[in-house]
Amino acid sequence: MKTYGLCIITILLVCVYANQWNYGHLGPDIWSEYYPLCAGKSQSPINILTACTLYRDIKPFQFISAHATKNYFTVKNNGHTIISIINNAYEQLSIQLRGGGLNGTFDFVNFHLHWGENHKSGSEHQINGIKYAGEIHFVYKNHLTSQMAVLALFMQSYVDHTKIISDNNDQTRDEWQRYFDMTRLLKFENDSVLLDLNVTSLMGENLQDFWRYEGSLTTPPCTEGIIWTIFTQPIIFIEEQLKLLRDNVFFEDYRGPQP
Repeated sequence: MKTYGLCIITILLVCVYANQWNYGHLGPDIWSEYYPLCAGKSQSPINILTACTLYRDIKPFQFISAHATKNYFTVKNNGHTIISIINNAYEQLSIQLRGGGLNGTFDFVNFHLHWGENHKSGSEHQINGIKYAGEIHFVYKNHLTSQMAVLALFMQSYVDHTKIISDNNDQTRDEWQRYFDMTRLLKFENDSVLLDLNVTSLMGENLQDFWRYEGSLTTPPCTEGIIWTIFTQPIIFIEEQLKLLRDNVFFEDYRGPQP
């Protein structure tokens, strides 16, 4: 009986601790009370001051294996964001990348979004103090070294459709439209759907120029040593697309720039 009681206490403590963060009353300002790394010296996101950056000539990314094909993802509302992971019930090739200044081959882990209450805020990183409507994180890991890398793309939205006439990311917007349409089924925590998506299409074509720094996860436990790639060109959306996300999923989920 004593052993059984101790197990119950341990499980309860773990469950309580695991839920000690959100973007409301247990928001980013107090994360460090439960997750000390969130007060570290190399935290993300940051405000990138372009005047303080240095230029380096880096070889482009190479997206290999199934990166440019459709794969089945489990898209889930985990209570903090909408996260998409490969569904292992299907036989699928690995989604991998190399190059871009990274050492070795990196395997896809997940992608997830950060957004705000309107088109004026939602991105985690800022550029010279400028915010975007949202930010997409594609997370990868080198399983030989355990190094993690995040590729981040800003989401910019326009109410006026004419502002994106000359844009060449129609295929990207179409792929995201399928994603946004499915969020109506993700209103509550633990809701999930199966969706086939093409990661290369989701990223778009403007992946040549980026900023690079070493920081942390932007959510608890805020682990540091993460290699960040912030692409300079945002993906342009029609405001109606992002409104679907805001209307269907209630929360805004972004951490502000860290010192």
